[in-house]
Amino acid sequence: MSDSRARQLAVEPERSVIVQAPAGSGKTTLLVERYLGLLGVVEAPEEILAITFTRKAAAEMRERILQFLEPDYEAGGAHEEAALTKARAVADKVAEWDLLDNPQRLLIRTIDSFNHYLARTMPVASQLGPVPAPAENARVLYRKAARRLLVRAEGRDELAEDVRHLLLWRDNRSQDIEDLLVELLGKREQWLRALGMSGRPEREVFERTLHEVVADQLQSARGALENGLLAAQIVPESLLKCLRDAAASLQAEGVASPLDDCNDLTDLPGADADDLPGWRALGFTLLTKNGGWRAAPNKKQGFPAKSEHKDRIVAMLDALRNDDGLAGWIDRARSLPEPRYGDTEWDVLAALVRVLEATAAELELVFAETGQSDFAGIGAAALRGLGDEETGYTDLALYLDRRIKHILVDEYQDTNWGQYHLLEKLVGGWQAGEERSLFLVGDPMQSIYRFREAEVGLFMRTRERGIAAQTVESCRLTRNFRSRAEIVDWVNTSLGPIFPEAEDISAGAVSYAPSEAGRDTGGRVDVLAQPNRAGEAEAVAQTVAAALEDRRDDPDFSAAIIVRARSHLADILPALERHAIPYRAVKLDPLLTRPVVQDLLAITRAIANPADTAAVLSVLRSPVCGLTLADLHALAGDGRSTDDADALKRLSGDGQRRAKRVFEALERASGQWRKRSMRDLVEGAWTRLGGPQATKRPASEQRDAAAYLDTLSAAEEQGLLADWNAFMELLDEQYTEGDPRRDDIRLEILTMHGAKGLEWDLVVLPGLDRGTGGSNRGLLYWLPFTPESGEERVLIAPLRASDQDDNTNLIKLIRDEQKQREAYEHQRLLYVAATRARERLVLSATLDSTRDEIKPGSGSLLADLWPTCSQDFLSALERSPEPADSDSNAGQLPDQFLRRIRSDWQPPIGDRLAWRPALPPREREVEVEFNWAGIQVRRMGTVLHRLLERVGQIGVENLDEQHHASLRNRIPGLLRAMGTGSRDLETTVGPIREAFERTLNSETGRWILSAHHRQAACELPLSGVIDGQLVNAVIDRTFIDAEGTRWIIDYKSGYHEGSDLEDFLSEEAGRYSAQLETYRRLFEQMGESDIRTAIYLPRHGELRLVGEG
Repeated sequence: MSDSRARQLAVEPERSVIVQAPAGSGKTTLLVERYLGLLGVVEAPEEILAITFTRKAAAEMRERILQFLEPDYEAGGAHEEAALTKARAVADKVAEWDLLDNPQRLLIRTIDSFNHYLARTMPVASQLGPVPAPAENARVLYRKAARRLLVRAEGRDELAEDVRHLLLWRDNRSQDIEDLLVELLGKREQWLRALGMSGRPEREVFERTLHEVVADQLQSARGALENGLLAAQIVPESLLKCLRDAAASLQAEGVASPLDDCNDLTDLPGADADDLPGWRALGFTLLTKNGGWRAAPNKKQGFPAKSEHKDRIVAMLDALRNDDGLAGWIDRARSLPEPRYGDTEWDVLAALVRVLEATAAELELVFAETGQSDFAGIGAAALRGLGDEETGYTDLALYLDRRIKHILVDEYQDTNWGQYHLLEKLVGGWQAGEERSLFLVGDPMQSIYRFREAEVGLFMRTRERGIAAQTVESCRLTRNFRSRAEIVDWVNTSLGPIFPEAEDISAGAVSYAPSEAGRDTGGRVDVLAQPNRAGEAEAVAQTVAAALEDRRDDPDFSAAIIVRARSHLADILPALERHAIPYRAVKLDPLLTRPVVQDLLAITRAIANPADTAAVLSVLRSPVCGLTLADLHALAGDGRSTDDADALKRLSGDGQRRAKRVFEALERASGQWRKRSMRDLVEGAWTRLGGPQATKRPASEQRDAAAYLDTLSAAEEQGLLADWNAFMELLDEQYTEGDPRRDDIRLEILTMHGAKGLEWDLVVLPGLDRGTGGSNRGLLYWLPFTPESGEERVLIAPLRASDQDDNTNLIKLIRDEQKQREAYEHQRLLYVAATRARERLVLSATLDSTRDEIKPGSGSLLADLWPTCSQDFLSALERSPEPADSDSNAGQLPDQFLRRIRSDWQPPIGDRLAWRPALPPREREVEVEFNWAGIQVRRMGTVLHRLLERVGQIGVENLDEQHHASLRNRIPGLLRAMGTGSRDLETTVGPIREAFERTLNSETGRWILSAHHRQAACELPLSGVIDGQLVNAVIDRTFIDAEGTRWIIDYKSGYHEGSDLEDFLSEEAGRYSAQLETYRRLFEQMGESDIRTAIYLPRHGELRLVGEG
């Protein structure tokens, strides 16, 4: 089918279609055109449901549709003409529906928000009760459930016996079992459904799954064996005769071997578990222990020297020697486990399954108690809310069946089993001949989210079998409108051959679908290779610098450095800084790796536990104090305590002055712990000790500090500070935020997963020779499996005992299969990364030129590319300069420079991290008169700031019902964390909610929080020198509007009940004019000129300009 015919078929509203849309094929435009065409055949827009996987995708789709529906919109090119024609055709309907003024009638939802809607609509049927808020850190709830379950070991019931059984099996290492349960609760959506848990696991069912997995592996091995023998021109009977002769030879010698059962072998081993002995015999004869082809079997394998059958087998091995694939399949087949569990294994596995089910039930109780749930819990509730054939479909299911006539699903290759079953229920009642349609679009070659339980096999399964009773036509787009012709050709010729030839639904093997260039000829693909990391980093920086310089007059030129793992940037970022190349990098570094965060963490620990000597010493060594190593040893060396009466006396004079400030600040904060919020205490102590002034890079380090303090607040709200491990888990999930968006930054740095869906003129892929590290040795190995029957199963190896080697045949099978699935996904990851480039693609690697054989390590992306691109990389390595002398700095000591604040430093007036101007006496009197600055009002202001910050970060247009409700529900918890009592909650929650809703519903508020502004930022920390003094400020909201004006807006929580509101607003504007003038000057120092400043009062919904007369 041609590309044009495929596009035509895909948008015909009466057809149900699954579309494979490779990179750059215009998938979003196709979706929009399909949706606009459906508007022409429905009676109401609510009859169309579009499902995406991200809020960004949903917002983009909604915006594009509304854009086309605007009466004055003009097509941006020939590719938009068809969609615009469909939009014009439904203009009368759009006006009748008042769609442009009521865009919420477009049912375009993320899968998670749709699940939330279903669960909320049927709280009883979904068994969810009151709708929970999405948990910000679900692992904390998983751990709470796991710990509750482990306490059951003290009981006397059957479950207690199961828990004790597992603990004994792990030598009473309760932490091992707890960590295992936490990990599995995060994936319970898969195993709860697939294991079909009923509290009584049936051994026969589990062994049937094991038998099916073994048979599936043997079927593949049998096919590879038949094809391999045919290609090598080996007659199967000749091989079988060699095996029979070898068996006879060994038996004559009285030697037992895997060939014992081969005397009567008349056929190649098959795909049944009974054929395992035949495969082991084949492997024993043909392969070494390491899985390679034997050079020549000897008498130990039944082939004595100068025997006729030895000559025959050697000739066969010579013919097979280059078929590594066949050797791999024989090796895998001979290592397969027997399709049954031993009695001891089964006892452990059955206990584990019962404990898992009980832990999942315990988690539901934790969700109910906390009013939170994870996406898996809400998704499962949504499925229950629709009912099924066995229990009967609910009223909601019947209502949706009547209302929804057309469903569109974007990025269908990322669907997991739970989402697939949801779609099954939505279309399960559709009958042939009804005017309904299903549209599924995605690209299995871009499925890279196995870690999120995405199953690419579901795309292929649906393409072959449809979904429920709904059949779908299949079509594939071929034209790539993103990349230039040379890049498209390179991807076809270099990446195409590394994909598997045949697709495998269960293993996730996707064959390659070639593309055609839809743009003009041109484009460029370059290869870089260097002998060391430093050389590669320098080459990458020079390449980017040259490209930016060549296109310096093109403001739209964009470039990206895309890496497989964040750690691969260690040498590249410094190289970019040496070349003075500005870049934008978001969420690349774990927050915990930042020095300022380590300092704040040490302060937190020291406040929470003054006896934590390690924390206290960390603070004393940090830049806010900077004790020398000699002073630290004098203070705490040889086991001395840091809090004895003579501690300070042991220090030098300078050390005493420095340490005294720290001890006083920590003691003051510790005395207030549990009376004030930990965030306030940590922030206050850090500020009083000069933390903001001691930072090396004020802007970036204060962003990191603010991120840590926000995380600390969230942890406090969730009660995590009582469990330090839970708090550290939350911190582990946080990443640094990059610089605010600036138009002059044209280079972005991100991971391959983060790059999906984006594009740049220049794309550089460095570190292709690097892997990501091996997987950890687990306690439990399990494998999702889809047999030919199509029913989802899970294969589980029994829990490993504390002293057990993990190389059992069953564990090896699971690990090998997981490794193969990961290898397939690595190929797709490379495809995603390469297809981000529009004009130029650069591939880069480090290769050791000193080795006799230059070859990339296994597990690297370069290893995948090596069969098609090895010569390109070897040639590039020959052109690279000689490596610098690595011994030139040998013997030099590392720089021991200690960065620290001056010992006589004193904090400025006020101890807030954010700068605020001192108020003149007259205004302080007004402050009391109007009751603006009471403690509750300040807390209300803080909460409002946080709510508006969250909305501003995502854009008010992207705020869905679920997130909106979550923010509203957080208000009481935020107030409680600040110390607000139950009595005061009654008078503070209402005004905050009113102000929040007023902002979201007003034209002014929505304009302030819109995502359409350029360089928008919330709570933006800035530093600069004003009138000779260092100023640190935090800007509540700033952006550049459509006219190019920089807006600086400060939120004020003041409220006035009198009739003279205008006078109050004028006084407020004057009151903060000095503060906003300082903000203006900070931006002017960065080269900005067209600036307007204003205050916004959420409780009045009023925006008042400041400093304009």
